[in-house]
Amino acid sequence: RSAGEPERDVVTAGLAVELVHTATLIHDDIIDDHRVRRGRPTVYAQWGSDAATLIGDFLYSMAFTRLAESRMFDVMDILARVTHDMSVGELMQLQLRRSLDLSEDRYMDMIYRKTASLFSASCESGALLGGERNGRRASYSSFGKNVGFAFQIVDDLFDYIASDTMLGKPTASDFTDGRMTLPFITAFRNAPEIERRRVTELFAGAFDKERHWGEVVRFVQSYGGVDYSMQRAKHFAEQAKGHLRDITSSAERDALFVAGDYVVERVGDFCR
Repeated sequence: RSAGEPERDVVTAGLAVELVHTATLIHDDIIDDHRVRRGRPTVYAQWGSDAATLIGDFLYSMAFTRLAESRMFDVMDILARVTHDMSVGELMQLQLRRSLDLSEDRYMDMIYRKTASLFSASCESGALLGGERNGRRASYSSFGKNVGFAFQIVDDLFDYIASDTMLGKPTASDFTDGRMTLPFITAFRNAPEIERRRVTELFAGAFDKERHWGEVVRFVQSYGGVDYSMQRAKHFAEQAKGHLRDITSSAERDALFVAGDYVVERVGDFCR
């Protein structure tokens, strides 16, 4: 609505985006061997990897079937591209697992593909279906991309600042699974050699969550991982809003601003 008068099929586009999103979560849980999501057993935990793989595939196919039935070929094109990007992002994450020397630039490229690209595609689809009469399609796409960056950085930060109960899934999962995220990348970059060697030992196989997780959290916090990640998340949230500042003010545009702020401010909910 902030882009104009939305077409009737905008709900179908939203459905397709959420079907794709849910499919990625189901497949992610198989790859990462995750048994709990949002406080409940995953599809993979309840029915096994074969059923979970097929259910994820079914949701992908349903998304594109609904778009095809509604003749929404422009949105199909956007989601086809983003589905490809997300697949590449997941392959990158698999390839870079346990890479202690992962650079921040490489991390940003990976989270763009696996997360921010879907935010961007969702906002671009909305602008397209709104007729683009109140702003540029590219502006909404860039807004979504930057909100997606902020969202993923904060999500990665939760592993080091929240509890299992608050997250609805186990903490320490990124470190345990060998996923290098911005908080850890930053701390590892800043830490002295003796501290890096200790964390490398834990990472190589000596890690036990009950005995060592507190040590890893202190490492990340002591060497700037939490503070720097928050700064970067806030930067991307402000960048996101900047892409819509020239859009005519409306309740809907302002709601997007609130959403951009909330992506970062939700950290407070997990630190109480």
